[in-house]
Amino acid sequence: MKWFQLDADTPDDPKVRAVVRELGPAGFGGLVGLWCHVARHGRRPGQGIDRRGAPLPVEDLQAASMLPADQFTTLVDLCTRTGHFRQDMWDLHRGIWIPAMERRADQYARRQARMGQLPLDWTGGDR
Repeated sequence: MKWFQLDADTPDDPKVRAVVRELGPAGFGGLVGLWCHVARHGRRPGQGIDRRGAPLPVEDLQAASMLPADQFTTLVDLCTRTGHFRQDMWDLHRGIWIPAMERRADQYARRQARMGQLPLDWTGGDR
């Protein structure tokens, strides 16, 4: 099962607060829905690309956010402006790339590898 860590102080993160200010609680739910979708379907945690290297379909991303199209667009615009999603990946490929999720997954994998509990695969292959 793929998973990601959600901390108790997540609502206090300035990037998350910006989402809630703009879209209310539905924006927070939409963001968590996107996080779950990217974590589950992305090639690697935080990378909204499939095994072939293609971006996850925007229609699927919107459905995962559970937001209407206009609010999904606002969410993506806000998250790319604040750096929560990589602006270049959205502009070039319409792909969601979440650096913080990727970084935390890498830290976790390194910690597990150090403890001898997880072989480290740097190829980006299937997990």
